[in-house]
Amino acid sequence: MGSLVKLNIASFTDPACAGKGINSIDAFINPTTYTRTYKVEYDVPKIVGDSSNTSIFAKMGPETFRLEKLFVDGTGIVPLKGASSVDDYITKFKKVVYDYNGEIHRPCYLKLTWGNLTFKGVCTDISIEYVLFSPDGTALRAYISLTLQESIDVASKNSKAAKSSPDLTHKRTVVAGDSLPLLTYQIYGDSSYYMFVAKQNGLLSPYDIKPGDEIFFPPIVKSN
Repeated sequence: MGSLVKLNIASFTDPACAGKGINSIDAFINPTTYTRTYKVEYDVPKIVGDSSNTSIFAKMGPETFRLEKLFVDGTGIVPLKGASSVDDYITKFKKVVYDYNGEIHRPCYLKLTWGNLTFKGVCTDISIEYVLFSPDGTALRAYISLTLQESIDVASKNSKAAKSSPDLTHKRTVVAGDSLPLLTYQIYGDSSYYMFVAKQNGLLSPYDIKPGDEIFFPPIVKSN
């Protein structure tokens, strides 16, 4: 039987979370559950007189990672390693995942690891529930819950996006709710090229498209 591996969260000033983190903390006791949420984002065009929605794919949304009720105990049942009390542990925990970092003028980027699990992102919320106290009011037991939102550094994002580069020619069939600016944004990531696309397709007007039309999106050269 292998040794116990504690869930660890490390903080970084580097968005890629590369190298050694500036700070880190282990879970007092490993969580019993966690939740990963995946999103797909859609645009809903506004069409006068439309009686129902048409969802147009916009982009893949960020993944979120939710940890519920990380247990912290200061009664001595399990030693609080690296902390003198529940409050001290929570202060150290917040310093890693939540506090403002003056060097980068924002909270740090985070890397969560637990065995084969790795998640990189930023903390969007943290809540602490205190449930047990000593006679003098000192916290003896608490639960920490937090949400991490996926955050991919620009270099990794560009590398991933290279597979769908706008340097390649694309063809789309117009469906209900499509507009040329919206389609242009989906292909190039910039709706300002819609007049260029209209001209390349011989359209007299950028609004002269209808469901079933095939629109070609040729390669473009973006100026630096």
